[in-house]
Amino acid sequence: MNYFKVSKFFLYISVLAIALVTTSTLFPFIVGKYVWFRTTVDLALIAFLMGLLFSSEAETYKSRLVKFLKSPLVMAVTVFAFVFVLAGFFGFDPANSFWSNFERGEGGLQMLHLLAFFWLLILLFRDQADWRKIFWSSVIAGLLMVGYGVGASLKYLDADTMQRQAPGGGVETVLTGEGGPFYQAFKDFVGAEFNERFQGSIGNPAYVAAYAIFMLFYLIFLFIYSPKRKWSFGKLVLCLLGAVFLVILYWSGTRGAFLGFVAAVVGFLGYFIYVHRPWRKWLIGGLFLVILAVSLMITFQNTPFVKSLPASRIFNITFATETFSTRTIMWQIAWEGWKARPLLGWGPENYLQVFDRHFDIRYFSAQNGFGAWFDRAHSIYFDYLVETGALGFLSFLSIFVILYWHLWKRIKADSEEFGRQSSQPQNRKEGVLSRADLVETGLMVALPIAYLVQGIVLFDVLPIYINVFLFLAFASYKFSQTRLTIN
Repeated sequence: MNYFKVSKFFLYISVLAIALVTTSTLFPFIVGKYVWFRTTVDLALIAFLMGLLFSSEAETYKSRLVKFLKSPLVMAVTVFAFVFVLAGFFGFDPANSFWSNFERGEGGLQMLHLLAFFWLLILLFRDQADWRKIFWSSVIAGLLMVGYGVGASLKYLDADTMQRQAPGGGVETVLTGEGGPFYQAFKDFVGAEFNERFQGSIGNPAYVAAYAIFMLFYLIFLFIYSPKRKWSFGKLVLCLLGAVFLVILYWSGTRGAFLGFVAAVVGFLGYFIYVHRPWRKWLIGGLFLVILAVSLMITFQNTPFVKSLPASRIFNITFATETFSTRTIMWQIAWEGWKARPLLGWGPENYLQVFDRHFDIRYFSAQNGFGAWFDRAHSIYFDYLVETGALGFLSFLSIFVILYWHLWKRIKADSEEFGRQSSQPQNRKEGVLSRADLVETGLMVALPIAYLVQGIVLFDVLPIYINVFLFLAFASYKFSQTRLTIN
């Protein structure tokens, strides 16, 4: 038995966790996902360790282990994970920090599984084909996520409804449990109607939007490295899938992810403006149009035309919105909590204790009740700061500092190469860079920007964690490779 192939198989299917919804559990959008992910990663790790013990290829993987121990990015990710776990042991409630709870399923145990996932990826995935497979697996998971959400919406088309007294007063519309063929086919699906924000199998539109951005990255990568250079049916399918996830990104109506996506597009175009001098004028024009279009939609957000657009809330970007105001209160609470435990924080999963101790009455509105759910600070920055302290926060930021340090070296090399080719036209066909190389680097510049921008108003959960660690493993692999000459 080839234990390493078995380990790869479990890694390929681990990303399918996103598609699972377990309606038999109290938290159907959460429990099945982390159970599937942890189980498949555990099985992948067991198979890998068996391979190290009994396979003739063991020495190859041991040498890769030594090689990646010298990688600054790999070590930064590893240090962050260990500081995350360490903060839990020295936090307010170590048991809660490590095991988490039934509702969230995060904590130290989850982080250790994510770290194992990351290390197995960089050790086992040795060529482009391996990454294409897991990107395809991720896209399939994304399509299943979309399919579930569409099914959940379809059941409302012919469902029988009735009105009843709402618990808080007033009247509410509920399903009777009867309906037509759509309802009968999808009655067990949990989700929103078509005229509401898309939830998919993730259950939260905000994370659907962030997840869709990662799917677009995978699809573009698969497109540029398609075996066939010219247009083919496969490339057409990739374009159609990209259109699907763009629609889902918009349908989710998530402002943070929308701004993150726009910032990523700006970063992508900015990279090409710096590197590709012949296209500079056109790219600057394109960048100007992107910024102008978004600015106009935000400026005229209250006009009838903009309001008539589906999911038009994504253009309602202002500091005066209720969701933003409640978040700023939660960030102030997190800041006060951090000052009480500055080094390692309160430990993962313990923000609720900080919220209770530093409760701000402004968080409660007599008209609208409580704001965002208060077991998180609703910002990756404030969450890591208050829960893992300065050490955890700085180790988290160091990942992206090192990532962009690597990328900056790539960008400088790309710019110098294009400068050489521009000054020596006869050598252009001998350049070391292909268009795929350029697009790949541009994507690696852009994707973290989207994640870091949307994370200003959102915290990490498993569907995001999986893709962040997958991307960081892919980046580690790319930085370890020598860029070969491509005519």
